[in-house]
Amino acid sequence: MTRRPMRRVWLRGPGRRARNGRGLSGGAVQLMLSAVLGIGLALALIRAFDGSVRPTVTEMARTQVSNAVTRIVDTAVTDTLAEEAIAYSDMVTLQTDSAGRITALTSNSTEMNRLRTDIMNDIVSQVDSLGTPELGVPLGNLTGFSSLSGKGPLLPVRVLTLGTPEAAFSNVFTDAGINQTYHRVMLDVTVDITLLIPGGTVNTSVNTQVCVAETVLVGEVPQTYLQLTPAG
Repeated sequence: MTRRPMRRVWLRGPGRRARNGRGLSGGAVQLMLSAVLGIGLALALIRAFDGSVRPTVTEMARTQVSNAVTRIVDTAVTDTLAEEAIAYSDMVTLQTDSAGRITALTSNSTEMNRLRTDIMNDIVSQVDSLGTPELGVPLGNLTGFSSLSGKGPLLPVRVLTLGTPEAAFSNVFTDAGINQTYHRVMLDVTVDITLLIPGGTVNTSVNTQVCVAETVLVGEVPQTYLQLTPAG
């Protein structure tokens, strides 16, 4: 009888299982290290990008909101004066002597304060509704290339909080020619705003001045012109 050759059967012992186990653990460790390094690199890039871009975005957002608020104030004054048909004589009364010479100017505080309230309400309503379409910063503006200025998607900017605007009337007198004085009644407006921009918030204050009434005064300018008390 012919004997068949015997086959050797190799059994996996504890040592080989242990080596395989160590191999899997090493791969997991490498994967974790790669993930940590990737996250760290991403954070470093974000921090560097934020440090170089955020100041530019902040300055542009402030400029945008300043321009927007100035337009809103101009529009609010123009619309309110037109709707209520307010004239110079409604806010300032001229006092004359028997010869018709101007001796003093008197401000109508009640009318001026009412006008200021109406204008402020309009300003608050419009500023509070400002958002990215009016304040957003075009991505092309951050490249430094003039050809890309104003192009690209908008980085979102919106009004987060709006402080109570402050407004006060002032009077400006300037020479308008021989024996003539130009008198303007100005409304000085200050609006404090907190803007929400990519990466955080920024506080800004907008100051603007707009003329609400004007006239040319004919005759000698008495010192009482300079003593006209503004409302507010």
